[in-house]
Amino acid sequence: MKKLIIVFVFMLALVLFVGCDKKEKWEVAQTISYSEIAEWEPMVTPVENSGNGSIYETNTTDGYVTVKAAADGWGGVQSGSITLDLSKHPLLMVRVYENPDGSKWAVKFMPDNPVEGHEWGLYLIEDNNFKWNKYGVVDVRDMLGETIVELYGEKITGKIWLMAAGGPEAVVSVSEIKIVNTR
Repeated sequence: MKKLIIVFVFMLALVLFVGCDKKEKWEVAQTISYSEIAEWEPMVTPVENSGNGSIYETNTTDGYVTVKAAADGWGGVQSGSITLDLSKHPLLMVRVYENPDGSKWAVKFMPDNPVEGHEWGLYLIEDNNFKWNKYGVVDVRDMLGETIVELYGEKITGKIWLMAAGGPEAVVSVSEIKIVNTR
């Protein structure tokens, strides 16, 4: 019994030593400032004028941009072309300055040349009311799943959709978006 305990303690120490020796290197792959988001165009969706939100306000004093939903109660703006390297397990970090009660916000990724069923994009951060200068964070590869890797490969190019929802007056104010590679 004593030998079994000694072997167990030795194996536990070895596992902890090897596991703790692993160093993950986090690297900011891209930072998109509020002023860059302010230049984004309305979302382009499969149904003309549906979801075509707009930039409502740019506040240079406090450093945020406000995105307003479309007349149909949801929608927003889209980035230019972005490539996500899913082999690096990127985190998408959205720093929300404010999201008023009654409004929600979300982020989707719209692949270039989407396969059938993905014409409305892929949720990265689902509708929520997270606010007050905090980061909403998601592991993009985990959120999209392995099926997406099989369909598009580990490097997927498309656009980020930043959306407000909850009615035609819904807004979300964002300070920045970061893409951080964790591997």
